Amino acid sequence: MFDRHDRAMTRSPLLDISPCDEPATVLAHAPASATCLPVTVCSIPGSAELVDDWHPTPKMLVAHSGSGRRWYKQGSRTLTMQTRPRMIEIYGAGLAFDRCCWEGEAGLCAVVEFTDEHVQALTHGEIKSLKLSTQHEVFDHRLSQLALELSNEALTGLPSGALYAQGLSIAILGLLESGYASGTRASKPEAGQLSARDQRRLMDLVLGELGTDLSIVRMASEVGLSPSHFARAFKATFGVTPHSYVQSNRLQYAVTALREDGARSIADIAIACGFSSQAHMTNLIRQHLGVTPRQIRGQV
Repeated sequence: MFDRHDRAMTRSPLLDISPCDEPATVLAHAPASATCLPVTVCSIPGSAELVDDWHPTPKMLVAHSGSGRRWYKQGSRTLTMQTRPRMIEIYGAGLAFDRCCWEGEAGLCAVVEFTDEHVQALTHGEIKSLKLSTQHEVFDHRLSQLALELSNEALTGLPSGALYAQGLSIAILGLLESGYASGTRASKPEAGQLSARDQRRLMDLVLGELGTDLSIVRMASEVGLSPSHFARAFKATFGVTPHSYVQSNRLQYAVTALREDGARSIADIAIACGFSSQAHMTNLIRQHLGVTPRQIRGQV
C-alpha cells in the first residue's frame, strides 16, 4: 500500500522539524480525535542525559531519522542499544528508566500513545486496553510504515480524510494486539528472516561503510549468506531491498549534513555519503524529497 511511493518519506512533515538535544521536549503534537490516535514528535538527541524517565501509558516510538547508541539504566541493569531509522521501541504502561543517555547523530521520533479511552473508542470496545509488552530495537516494516504515515496525516490535518486516518490507527492497534501485547510470543525472526544479531551487524556495516560502494556481496558476506539468500532474507526482515535501505540511509545522512555543516561543499557531502556525484545525490533528493540540496541548506 505504501511501498510504491514511500509516502512516509516523500510527504513527511518531519523533514521540516529540526531535532535538538532535549529528549523530553515536544517538537510537534497532534491530539487524538474520534478517528485518529494521538501523535507526538520528540527528538532523538545527539548527546544528552535524562533522569527519571517514566511512561505511564503504553506507547510506540518509531525513529524517523538519527542514528547512534543509547544506554537505559533500570536499577542495577543497564541496557545498551542502538538507534536507526525505522527502528521501533514498544513500551508497556508504567515503564520507567532511572537514567537514559544518548550519543550519535540527532534525529526525530514519532510517538503514538494508546490510552484505554482512545483504544476503546477506535475499536468500539472490542479492545478494552492495549497491554503492550516492552520490547526494544524492533524492526517491523508494516508497523513503522503505518506509524510514520499516521504521523504524516495527523501533523498535517488529515489531508487524506478521517476515514484514512482511522484505518491507519486501527491497523496499528491490530498489529500491536496480535504481535506485541502481553501474553503473545516475543518477537522472533520468522522463517527466512535475519536474526536480531545479524540485523545489528548489518546496521553497523552500513553506518561504517556508507561512503563506500557497498554491494550486496559485501553485505551478504557480513552475515555468512549467499547474495541471493541474503537479498531475500533482508527484504523479509526490513521490508525493503538492500539497495533501498542503503540509499535511504545515504539520503538521511546527506540531509543532516546539508543542514548542519554549512561550511562543507555539497559535492563533498555527496561523496562522503556514498553517492557517485553531486548530480546523483541531487537527483535522488529531488526524486524522494521534492527539494534540492540547496533548498535543504537554505532551510537552516
